Amino acid sequence: MPTGAAPGRLPNSTDVLVVGGGIVGCSLAYWLAQEGIEVVVIDRFDLNTQASGANAGSLHAQLQSSRARQTDPKMVESNNHVVKLGTPAIRLWQQLAKTLDTDIEVVVEGGLMIAENDEDRKMIEAKVKRENALGLEAEIISGNALRTIAPYLSDQALVAEFCPIEGRVNPIVATPAIVLAAQRHGARFFRHTELLSLEKLSDGYEAKTVRGSIRCKRLVNAAGPGGGKVAAMAGINVPVAGDFLHMNVTEAVEHFVPHLVQHARRKLTLKQASNGNFLLGGGWPAGPDPKTGLPSVNRASLEQNLWMSIQVVPALRNTRLIRTWAGINISLDGMPLLGPVPGHPNFHFALVVTGYTLGPFCAQLVADKLMGRAPVMDISPYSVERFG
Repeated sequence: MPTGAAPGRLPNSTDVLVVGGGIVGCSLAYWLAQEGIEVVVIDRFDLNTQASGANAGSLHAQLQSSRARQTDPKMVESNNHVVKLGTPAIRLWQQLAKTLDTDIEVVVEGGLMIAENDEDRKMIEAKVKRENALGLEAEIISGNALRTIAPYLSDQALVAEFCPIEGRVNPIVATPAIVLAAQRHGARFFRHTELLSLEKLSDGYEAKTVRGSIRCKRLVNAAGPGGGKVAAMAGINVPVAGDFLHMNVTEAVEHFVPHLVQHARRKLTLKQASNGNFLLGGGWPAGPDPKTGLPSVNRASLEQNLWMSIQVVPALRNTRLIRTWAGINISLDGMPLLGPVPGHPNFHFALVVTGYTLGPFCAQLVADKLMGRAPVMDISPYSVERFG
């Protein structure tokens, strides 16, 4: 099976049961199995098919413009935490790329957020100061310096924030590569294994699924947008939802855009993949299919996303669109939800916003906690306790 999913019936028991086979759950299995921890991963669909497989693979470190413009004190604090996570998360991706057997196409050549007027220029200048204070390397570039590194930009681009740690990864190959590496260390993966209910035991949980029941000493909720439903099965209420997002991809053309490109005001995330295709997104809305409930594309988002891309990179005007799709992203309060739950010592969260960038790193933080050692970063700000 290309996804590395195990066939047949679930084992009777395991030490750690991970619910969710996206980038977070699969990475968690990889970190745990490397340490000899018995781990089973289940997913109600196939592995890497929901938020993790439907995203465009951007590696974000700087604040996206919509986050940078938020003024609510709680959201400002949340966004500051996300900035602190970005750099170590991308560095971990670079390390993973060197250890996995497959080329997962990690490319870190920097990200640009362009401004086309004085108001937006002032916004990114303030943003750079804020991000620098949080430990992120970023700077403002303009004039000849901007034209030298990004000659492909429209003449409307006055200045840009340049963040050298940003880049891209290919989610279609990266998650399966992590799964295969985890399997070599003994992790087991079961696709099309929907969780039906949880029963709390004195020494863990019994999870009932469509493939039978499995007992675990510890359960990790890595179910992404479905994380609220999984938590509710354990009597835990968290404000987890899903956002439907639209994305486009063009035909492959000769490489001329090395950066992850964003806009200081408008919705745009633009990058060129290793094979030459352009991946275009930026938070354009999609919606659920009325019959299936699965993500469905939005015609208006398609057209506006393409128009915006051409305004920023005019050379895309004659490039053909070959595919469009919709995905679903996790919606929380702007921060990951990580670690154990007070009163539920065997239940752990691993729910991550900006999931593909932060996924392996946040999974490593949770894995350290499960193995009884101090994570490399304090995860108390990401505890469920912040929701009361």
